[in-house]
Amino acid sequence: MTPEEGVRPPEPPGHPAAGPGPQPGDQPLGAEAEQDVPELIDAIGRVARVAGPFVYAPGGNINAGSVHGGQRVHNGSANEGRGPREGRVREGPVPEAEVRAAAFGYARPDWFGTALGRLKQGPLFLAGRPGTGRRTAALNLLRASCGEGAPLRALDSVIELDRWQPTDASARGYLMDGLFPSRPLSPGVLGHVHSLLAKARARMVIVLPDDAALLRRLEQDLHVTPTMCVPPPPALVFGSYFEAVVPVQEERERLLSALEGRHELGDLLAPELVPADVVELVTAIVAADGNPDALGDLESRLSYRAEQEVPELVAKLRGDPDALAFLLAACVYEGLDHRLIREEADRLLRLSEDRLTAVLPGKDPQGAETSERPNPGFVFRRSLTELLHAVRAVRREREILTAASYTHSVEAVVFVRHRQAEAVLRHVWREYGQLSDLLVEWLREVSRPGELARPVGQFMGKAASWGGGRRALRHIQALAESERVNSRLIAANALSIAAEDPVLVAEVRYRLQRWSTAADFRLRTTVAYACGAEFGLSRPDLALHLLHALLLGVRDSHGAEQAEGDGRVLLAVRVAVLSLFRSGNEAQVFGRVIEWLAAEQGDTEQVLSLFSQLLQSPQWFMRQLAERTPDGRRAVEVISRALNEEGSFEATCSALLRWAERVQWDETSFSAVENLFAALARSMRSGEFRLFVEMDERGSDGWAGLDVARRALSRWRAGERWEAA
Repeated sequence: MTPEEGVRPPEPPGHPAAGPGPQPGDQPLGAEAEQDVPELIDAIGRVARVAGPFVYAPGGNINAGSVHGGQRVHNGSANEGRGPREGRVREGPVPEAEVRAAAFGYARPDWFGTALGRLKQGPLFLAGRPGTGRRTAALNLLRASCGEGAPLRALDSVIELDRWQPTDASARGYLMDGLFPSRPLSPGVLGHVHSLLAKARARMVIVLPDDAALLRRLEQDLHVTPTMCVPPPPALVFGSYFEAVVPVQEERERLLSALEGRHELGDLLAPELVPADVVELVTAIVAADGNPDALGDLESRLSYRAEQEVPELVAKLRGDPDALAFLLAACVYEGLDHRLIREEADRLLRLSEDRLTAVLPGKDPQGAETSERPNPGFVFRRSLTELLHAVRAVRREREILTAASYTHSVEAVVFVRHRQAEAVLRHVWREYGQLSDLLVEWLREVSRPGELARPVGQFMGKAASWGGGRRALRHIQALAESERVNSRLIAANALSIAAEDPVLVAEVRYRLQRWSTAADFRLRTTVAYACGAEFGLSRPDLALHLLHALLLGVRDSHGAEQAEGDGRVLLAVRVAVLSLFRSGNEAQVFGRVIEWLAAEQGDTEQVLSLFSQLLQSPQWFMRQLAERTPDGRRAVEVISRALNEEGSFEATCSALLRWAERVQWDETSFSAVENLFAALARSMRSGEFRLFVEMDERGSDGWAGLDVARRALSRWRAGERWEAA
């Protein structure tokens, strides 16, 4: 979606919007109605959205939240969605933007040259602990070995290397994200991979965790010594990244002047800092813009201190149920409005019964008061200021946000220290077993549709990795089987996060494949939402395969209840395909739609209806049509086919009318629409004729294609009737 598509102009009279509104099959089976497409896309991740919220905060300090990454860092709220193409691709082509981002300000460690030499000899095993920049280093090794701009591909840890074959002849480098524990490599498999890479003239880096048992097994079985990803000294990382962000030396000196009298740079750059921590420090210094007051107490803001202080924080709040409930709610929903967080904290406290409460005067069997006992109904409320102070959080200045069709104000709660939310949740999940059941029960009943699906899903997915074990995904499956739409959206987001764990990714893929053919429509809609969330955006080939299976599964509906459930599935499929298309996979999605139409295995009308939704994001189509590419010619054929099917005519016609109106002042897009209408005029079947009639009646001077449509109608009315060859 482009920025100008964020606000839709009024539709031409008589033409409904092309976006799918609630369908008959989308009405609730229980008491909850399915949301529409924009809300669902937002709920499964803002990856597909380009236009962000408008923030009006005069004089406000817009504090960014958590930081994650290697030597490149995304500084923002822990719950903030990634932008288009910012997600790390784990299966498929690695975008050039991700490779360039990894190279930006990269400080080469001492072992880089040695690793580069090993990479030329065969697959390189690169191991290290989280935060040391393993993926960043791997991308830079491949970039240096394969050449700048060389196509790279990412492989999931679930790939079986004994069966793997390079599928892209142009790829020169492969980045494998972990090894699946149950399938250890053998010398024969390693030799097979080595020969395949040599034949393809390609390189491969396999990123591994700092697991002593795994590394020892590799050395014993394969006789290879993994390269340890030891980051460069913090001072070197700081200098390299700082110079890349601020190239002018005088400007760097001005920014560093804010530290004088408050901090010593040498003290801040402690030896134990990993690259992500150093980049966070650079980000804070640059954001202060030389103002000591804006910089504040820098040491207290840095995220790498949060982990050490979590046990002390939890111990301090153990006898304070209000503060503890508020802490947990703020950890899950960091970055959202303080009223929402307090509402969820209150619900957690009520649900907890005697699990979070302090003490209550006890009574013996005769009713006489005795010593105090745990109090399950303690409802004493603390002020917001006290609660914020207790959990080390602050309330931002009031901000006015514009999202979708409404405007609202928020005063977001954020922690003073970055990444405190995740550190707290990880600690309590691991250390307090009974609390995990309470948290799952609490979050499973989240009532706000869409708005909370992503932060809750993020927590549920991470919790699967924290817990581990064979039942790690059981709480996610319970969400997928829920009657509530919001629970299934949470499950989709949770599966995306869980799949980032190389141990869990195979189980996630297995479940999604099994659910895609399940009888229960709830499981199938969860599969579709997961395909449109980060899981599918990182694995577009697999996502489109699963979505096709879902389409085939609804072609033979029998009974009103089954048809109603299938309607939900189709809506979720439309959401997922549109999300994939808008996230940079236009050619791939369009190619699959062509294949589905050619195969004629499913409902052709449903596929054409699906295609008509893609026309809402016209930029890619405009380029193909303007340049008369093969994809442009295929697009004309499918558009013509969609116009001549009754079920897809209205949406397709409305989309094309909007194209014609909007491109008046863009020369390239104007040419694209003119080319399209000229091609359609050569066919002039009933669908094209209806489009041209609507164009003639609704169009005004300056619309692209209007003259073509009117000339075609004049010729047809004069008796020059023809059909496409």
